[in-house]
Amino acid sequence: MIATHRILTQAGTAMRTALIVSFLMGVSALPAQDTDLGVAVDTTLSQVRTDADAFKSVKVKFTIQFASLGKIYNPFFTKFTPSEYTNFYAWPDEQPIWRQKDYHDVFGMLFLSKSDDKLEQLYKLKAYQRVAVTGVVRNTFQGIPWIEVTDFRLLPGQLETPVLAHLYRGEKFMEQRAWQRAVAELELVPGVGVTETALRAVRRNLGTCFLRLGEASSAISYLQAAADMGGPVDPELENMLAIAKSSPSAGLDRAVDSGNLRDHERPMWEAFDGDKARRPASKPMR
Repeated sequence: MIATHRILTQAGTAMRTALIVSFLMGVSALPAQDTDLGVAVDTTLSQVRTDADAFKSVKVKFTIQFASLGKIYNPFFTKFTPSEYTNFYAWPDEQPIWRQKDYHDVFGMLFLSKSDDKLEQLYKLKAYQRVAVTGVVRNTFQGIPWIEVTDFRLLPGQLETPVLAHLYRGEKFMEQRAWQRAVAELELVPGVGVTETALRAVRRNLGTCFLRLGEASSAISYLQAAADMGGPVDPELENMLAIAKSSPSAGLDRAVDSGNLRDHERPMWEAFDGDKARRPASKPMR
């Protein structure tokens, strides 16, 4: 009898403890408690993804490019249930999504409460729209942050499919060292209305192409414009700009297979070297 009473007492204590823990966990997850987290840390989604544990329980602010609505799944227990939250996918604003690898590297752990006043606005977002997001990293799982979005607002400028296509093809031509074709593609990207990441890439790439073609003044103009936009440290850009200013001939692409180029695509170095590339070899004297 005494043993039975002891077991029941222990069970009751355990249940009360569990209820208290459950209550405290629920309270800590309430949006009203976000005021205790202070001012949001200004960061990027890329940084949060890279070091998720460092941002756990931190209020953050970053810019994204909206991809699509998602579907919630729970590999472990979280507060983000389908009945309470809407899930959506996005790319970091700084991610060069015209490159195939980056396009497929979409982030899908963003959650907005279905009771949020901006839920309908979220449902109306279109692909590539830029959005300033404020949220809290509620959980991390296998190095992936689970972010509750507490607020968001639309930003100007965005990418569109034609722009992505021009950037993609331009960089492919650069890989093939078809500099004139790359220039033709990249110059089709508008100079306004796109993301800073894309505009910086266009200017950098155009500067690279003109440097390889021997057009130093154009190379300096575009490379300097890209450098003036700031952003991540880019030693290669700084090096190309220095070459364009001091010894542009060192930046010429002298190893292009000119046999596959049309006349208007031939780089300027052919003019420096004379007409050798076009003249047939002399026949040996008999």
